Amino acid sequence: MSVICLFALASCAKGDGDKIYGVEKVYIPQSMSDGGITNVYNVPSGGGEYTYNFSIEDETVEVYLGVLRSGKQSGEAFTVDVVVNNETTKAQATALGATEMSSDIYTLPSKVQVEAGTNGTTFHLSMNKTALKAQAGKKLVLCIALANPSKYELSEKAAEVTVLVDVDALKL
Repeated sequence: MSVICLFALASCAKGDGDKIYGVEKVYIPQSMSDGGITNVYNVPSGGGEYTYNFSIEDETVEVYLGVLRSGKQSGEAFTVDVVVNNETTKAQATALGATEMSSDIYTLPSKVQVEAGTNGTTFHLSMNKTALKAQAGKKLVLCIALANPSKYELSEKAAEVTVLVDVDALKL
């Protein structure tokens, strides 16, 4: 038995844990906040002070979003477009009993750059604080998707997220 254990240990090559593995896919990590079941990202994400996924600036509410690349390969720089999926937004508003977020409430970057040697970066959904206050008592929905990566492929299931904002829970 001990001879077999010695052979088994000797057969593991040094550095096997550092080998390149995985499939390189680009995705929005917030789409997985519910385990990837519905791709709904609740804002705020919970009731405690440490579960907030946004910040309130002077005149804006900044929702934290990101772009990640899966796999362990050393990454090359890439860009990806950030777009709003109006069709999915409308469908999700109906399904969730929410209101579609109008374009005068928010701004998004049109493109996000991920630097070489990193797996991802962050970006913000910026919402006008005054316009949000006018939506008191509502839940607002906006479906944000990634498109046209300059390198790598988009994840089929996690390249789009439904941001569901509970305006009253923001306590503006």
